[in-house]
Amino acid sequence: MMEKIKTILSLLIIIICLPYLVTFVVQGDFLNDARQEEEEQEREQSQADEDTEQLVLMLANEIPANFEKEALKAQAVIARTNLAYAKEHDQAEPERLSREEMRERFGSKEYQKYYELLKRCVEETAGECVTFEGEVVQLPYHFVSAGKTRELAKTDDKENLPYLKSVSSMADLRSEWFLKIEFYSKKQFRNKLRSAYADLEFPEEDISKMASVSKRDDASYVLAVDLPGQKISGEDFKNVFALNSTCFSMKEVDGQVRIVTKGYGQGYGMSQYGANEMAKEGSDYKKILAYYYHGIDIG
Repeated sequence: MMEKIKTILSLLIIIICLPYLVTFVVQGDFLNDARQEEEEQEREQSQADEDTEQLVLMLANEIPANFEKEALKAQAVIARTNLAYAKEHDQAEPERLSREEMRERFGSKEYQKYYELLKRCVEETAGECVTFEGEVVQLPYHFVSAGKTRELAKTDDKENLPYLKSVSSMADLRSEWFLKIEFYSKKQFRNKLRSAYADLEFPEEDISKMASVSKRDDASYVLAVDLPGQKISGEDFKNVFALNSTCFSMKEVDGQVRIVTKGYGQGYGMSQYGANEMAKEGSDYKKILAYYYHGIDIG
């Protein structure tokens, strides 16, 4: 009899406690799930904050922070796109400043203002990258064009990038960095070339035989320069004389060598100065990017 009573009491206890037990188990699972979700959100937020910081410091390194906000936002999308491309292709990430370098560049009084401005530009374009035919692409850019940007057609050392078409950027002519004129004596000119190409014999007087432009692209950037017994690229010549771009010309004037250089940078993609002028006239960052990069999608 006592055994039956114990059994009945046990069943009653189980029946009474079962709902509480189920609730405890369910709530425990729910709390665990909630805790895991909260931790995941914290990790995602931490990663987002880290990505934002990285892009802000990239922007500070890439473009004048006193440019128009829409031009800065265009550069923010370029920076995010180039960073994503580098990660996808296991390449070195774009250079960026440290906080200390940024403070030195802008000064302690202006540092916080520009940091917050660049941060807003990154946040207001959050997640946006440029793609071409569904793929994230590399986006070259430069400071000032020579009046129009360059088309990147296929060459021996470069692949064809159809989104890099030549477009007019005539506002760049107003930039103080658009034109640079330098004079060298014939001896200085010859010695510069000799320092880079010691095995070549350069004539004493005839400038055209020391160096002459033999090939340009459609935007007037120099592709090839003839030296005595050797052909070099326009980029190599630019580096020898520390020119601002490869859109240059050489001429003898009053017994000296005059080198005239137009633009600042390699000339491909977005002109930052041109973008800034477009922003002043009311263009937003998406319109700016669509102008300088042909057939792209932003999203």
